[in-house]
Amino acid sequence: MSYVAVGHMTIDEIDGVRIGGSVVYGSLFAAGLGMRASVVSRVGRDFPEEFLDKLEEEGIDTSRVKRSCERTTRFSISRGSYPLSLSSRCDNISVDDLSSLDADIIHLGPVANEISREVAFESIKISKIVLLDLQGILRVFDDGIRLSRGSLDEFLDLEVVVHLNDLEATAATGKGVREALKDLSRHFPIVAITLGRDGALFSFSDAILYAEAPEVEARDDVGAGDVFSAALGIALLRGLGLEDIARFSVASATASTLYEGPSKVDESLIAELEGSVKVSWIEG
Repeated sequence: MSYVAVGHMTIDEIDGVRIGGSVVYGSLFAAGLGMRASVVSRVGRDFPEEFLDKLEEEGIDTSRVKRSCERTTRFSISRGSYPLSLSSRCDNISVDDLSSLDADIIHLGPVANEISREVAFESIKISKIVLLDLQGILRVFDDGIRLSRGSLDEFLDLEVVVHLNDLEATAATGKGVREALKDLSRHFPIVAITLGRDGALFSFSDAILYAEAPEVEARDDVGAGDVFSAALGIALLRGLGLEDIARFSVASATASTLYEGPSKVDESLIAELEGSVKVSWIEG
């Protein structure tokens, strides 16, 4: 099974400098579960070669990572919060970057509006399952970073699975989380809203579920939402039932917080945590 993450790799300033971006967290997670993982990205000439070497050592194909700009997309991040600022941004991902791509899952993980509707539409042509993280579509960069509906309307009614967090859901719809879930489910076949340490809400075609996350002593929650998205796609590809999809996604995100920085996640740890994820049906 193959997993491809599309979006900007980033340089993150968080207790020093490290590699980041949805594509990094997602691809490491997929590789850790034995999938063929690769990344489609654009970085700057300032992007450390050792970052790419590290991903290759972890079994991730980086042959589609282009050095196409002077400066890599770079964020200042505070633990447990939204990125504080964007100091540089690389070029947009193009449809040509997906040329001759083959994948069972495509995870679109924009962080700074680098993915267009055209790229999303091309992904749908290629892959059985396409996930879209809305975080990088809802961000506006003016005197810091704020959330708004952004370019969401360009992506409405595409056949993609979407993920966003509770703050993003409210910003996108102007409604509370539960109503935001219903609103977005009119436009996308599957919608998942993560609630931080509280778990996640899922809207499927005929059901709404809530999965309560197990309590853990988190070390680093940066990237947990990216792992959640990757896990959701993998659960769908595996053909799991709805409750098991919810358990696996939430347990995977929770497990990722027990590691420091972008890392593979031990599947035995996920399995252990799955038993502590409480799933309830809200509708359906």
